[in-house]
Amino acid sequence: MTAPLVLGDNRVPVYYAGGAGIDAFRGTAGTTGPEDWVGSLTALPAAILPPGHPADTGVSRTERGSLRELVAADPVGWLGERLAGAYGGESGLLVKLLDAGERLPVHCHPSRAFARAHLGSLFGKTEGWIVLAATGDARVWLGLRDRADRADLRRWIADQDTTAMLAAMNELTVRPGQVLYVPAGLPHAIGPGVMITELQEPTSFSVLADHTAFGLDAGAATLGLGWDLALSCFDLDGYAGRLDELLPARRSLPGVPGVHSLFGPAADEYFRAWLVECTGAVTLPEAGFAVVVVTGGEGELRWSGGSMPVARGRTLVVPAAAGPLEFRGEVAAIVCRPPEV
Repeated sequence: MTAPLVLGDNRVPVYYAGGAGIDAFRGTAGTTGPEDWVGSLTALPAAILPPGHPADTGVSRTERGSLRELVAADPVGWLGERLAGAYGGESGLLVKLLDAGERLPVHCHPSRAFARAHLGSLFGKTEGWIVLAATGDARVWLGLRDRADRADLRRWIADQDTTAMLAAMNELTVRPGQVLYVPAGLPHAIGPGVMITELQEPTSFSVLADHTAFGLDAGAATLGLGWDLALSCFDLDGYAGRLDELLPARRSLPGVPGVHSLFGPAADEYFRAWLVECTGAVTLPEAGFAVVVVTGGEGELRWSGGSMPVARGRTLVVPAAAGPLEFRGEVAAIVCRPPEV
């Protein structure tokens, strides 16, 4: 396989409302749910899979079949030699379109070290957000303003005092194009009216401080670990004077006009993202597995041996064997890349 494949809508059942923004972005109707997993080799864990859904729910489907099966049949062709050997045939990357129809719970995600010690996983869940749309009073909450004691967090959780949780956090109004970095452990929440492209490690691990309003019990909220252990996932440092760590500035790629790196070096071991703003022709500097989200305009995508038209709302998965990508026309896209290995 050397050609990129177009990806259709791949909604995954979750516990919160939303999804109309994804319909609008893709130009579709009749689908439901606030999360569309794009170029995914990752299945929703059996422990949280609703009845009636297949065991590989979450894995992307293509015109040639399951992406997981395609990659398993040709891991080097899809991932490249180094990445194919790094994670046992996994890409190390999960990309989502996420459209919040209500405020998501205050939560955090475990680190790789915690996941390896307690969850049997190579991956934790560091993530990054690129805002595609922000309607109404679009807000997010990132990290605590001032350092808190673990006893404070335990009390807020016991009382399900969401007001206190949110009041202790950095509340930010967001705009389209904004980029936010969310390292493992950071308490956070996304408000209604925010739609993002999310890059993350390929897991669904979340520890939910705020959970009863979403119909979830303590077992689901703590990944079955109990609060004594799950509380250790939270980063309780203050970020009021460190928000620049969570709001990376885009960086031009030397010698590649029209392409910017969206996340800072701290994210490279988890994922990378390039913003392509093409007004003619742009060639990316390296080949490799990628997930492409076309965010504006229309044009053409070329690779070694082929081409296809692309326009806003289209998503694609690109095998390493396709070689370097070239965009032509008046088109904008986010090219999501796996971690550096």
